[in-house]
Amino acid sequence: MILQDNLYTIVSQQEQEGVATFQLSLHPEWPIYKAHFPGHPITPGVCIVQMVQELLQVLQNRELCLRQAKNVKYVAIISPEEVSDLTVSFPKIEQQPDGSLKVQAQVASGSTIYTKLSATFG
Repeated sequence: MILQDNLYTIVSQQEQEGVATFQLSLHPEWPIYKAHFPGHPITPGVCIVQMVQELLQVLQNRELCLRQAKNVKYVAIISPEEVSDLTVSFPKIEQQPDGSLKVQAQVASGSTIYTKLSATFG
């Protein structure tokens, strides 16, 4: 399932000093929040990883899939009732000889870090 324009919308995209950054707006009315969890909605971890993958695809202008999640840390809960705007940054994207990408990504809002991820996509 494509989450872009369903769970979130890209508000802006920029690259400075080798770091690609996206500003996102969450859609709290999206049906996943009614099920996960009723009355106390949170963004599922799998959706956060999928968002990172979709944004990386935008950067690379090609289809990618998760090959290996080396380190995924969910530091804080993303509740659409408390957080409506997110920043997803890619401080490290390394092209590998086989065409895959080693990536570090971070999901935050203001000074709060919600997720840190190190993974390989191909």
